Amino acid sequence: MLPSSYRRRVGAPFDPQLQMDLISMLPDNILSTILLLLPIREAIRTSVLSSRWRDIWKLNPLNIDDSIMKFDNQQNFHDIRLKTLQAINRIASVHPGPIHSFRISQLREPAFHCEVDKLIETLSSKGIRELSLIFGYQGNLRYGLPFPLLQCQTLCKVSVSDCFFRPSPVVNSSFPNLKELTLEFVFLWDHLLKCLLESCAQLEVLQLINCSGLQYVRLNCAKLQKLTIHESSPGRGGSGGHPKEMIIEGAPELRSLRLGERTVLRTRILVQHVPKLEVLGFFPMNGSMQIGHTLSNSYNQHQTSVNGSIRLPTVKKVALRAGMLISTLLSFGSGFTCSLLSDVLRCFPCLETLYIKGSIGPTPYIGFWEEQAPFDFFGHHLKSVTFIEFFRSTSDVEFVNFFVQNGQVLERITLICLCKPTNKFVRKLHHQWLQNRASVHLEVKFLHMIDFDPDSCEWAPLFHRPLNEPIPADLKSLLSMA
Repeated sequence: MLPSSYRRRVGAPFDPQLQMDLISMLPDNILSTILLLLPIREAIRTSVLSSRWRDIWKLNPLNIDDSIMKFDNQQNFHDIRLKTLQAINRIASVHPGPIHSFRISQLREPAFHCEVDKLIETLSSKGIRELSLIFGYQGNLRYGLPFPLLQCQTLCKVSVSDCFFRPSPVVNSSFPNLKELTLEFVFLWDHLLKCLLESCAQLEVLQLINCSGLQYVRLNCAKLQKLTIHESSPGRGGSGGHPKEMIIEGAPELRSLRLGERTVLRTRILVQHVPKLEVLGFFPMNGSMQIGHTLSNSYNQHQTSVNGSIRLPTVKKVALRAGMLISTLLSFGSGFTCSLLSDVLRCFPCLETLYIKGSIGPTPYIGFWEEQAPFDFFGHHLKSVTFIEFFRSTSDVEFVNFFVQNGQVLERITLICLCKPTNKFVRKLHHQWLQNRASVHLEVKFLHMIDFDPDSCEWAPLFHRPLNEPIPADLKSLLSMA
């Protein structure tokens, strides 16, 4: 609206319509759409404009994410955080629902737990769909998830960390619409997990990260598509324990099976029926995994056998764990890992992407890989190979050369070296492979581990330890002899 002084100065005619609040005259559905574009804090502030705006923000489903809130004053962090929780609780209480998503973190203070109880009760009564609670390490004073959460039938996605389930009501849990469940640093036990999964008939994504207490796990999820189980460290405050055995009985829709590096080395894994599996890793070379009757492993200190006559044609991406590097170099002198590796790779005729972590160990004899028949995936499928912890030994070089000479559609080989390769070494192999490559589009790239970007590798979160950590002293001596 033009100021009255300006209208008098220019002689503009007076128009009563200019005095009206045209925005407030818009229909509620348009105003609520406008508020959807604002952060929740700014949308709520519009309620003080006038009585017309008081309840407009309540017409939209509520989405709260505390990651947009900054806490610069660490001295008063406790008081500010508590007041923030109380404010969020009041907002959720006055909103009629539904509440689409709610994410809150930094709840490690036990003094917050009472306020969180009230908040969860409110969210459960307002039809919460997506919930993320990140408590942080609290020692032995972990938060116990309250009963109302276990009866919230509107939940579709749940992610919680550093807490535990209270034992008594778990058998009565009910999540008929839950599709994604992520538990991190959560204390579990076998019967609890069984009851949880039985109440999640629509579950498609399950992630168990650094969860302790499990011993013998049996998974039977008809609609499960992605399963991730990972233990990154021995644990904090008792977390991070690994189960002794895991059996995937019924998962006909499973497409991605991602297991942590430490998990596959310590847990016996049996997968009975996965007709749609596309992503598999880490697959251990110690015989601890069996997939139906396809990969039948019998392992002891001296012998490992794999039935390579049967195939998994649906698998397109595989990550293999060749074994801990030091044990590979010192214990696998017979070269049986190379024969095992050859048999395992033949089980994936349509493989497109391959990751191998750890040295494959010495070959039974020089020229072993040259005598091997090409894998089925060399002709039309394999496009990318990443060798993590490339040792630069003769056997490792021969193995890569086998892929260079046979990969007809291979586009990229990435070698992440334990120690920085010399320019002379890189030029020599580049020249050799350039002359012998089967694919004219092939590029070979060398990287030192300390220069490796973990975000560039989808399997990095499942590593036993970050690649940029210092190399142990006993391993350095072995590297110096390579």
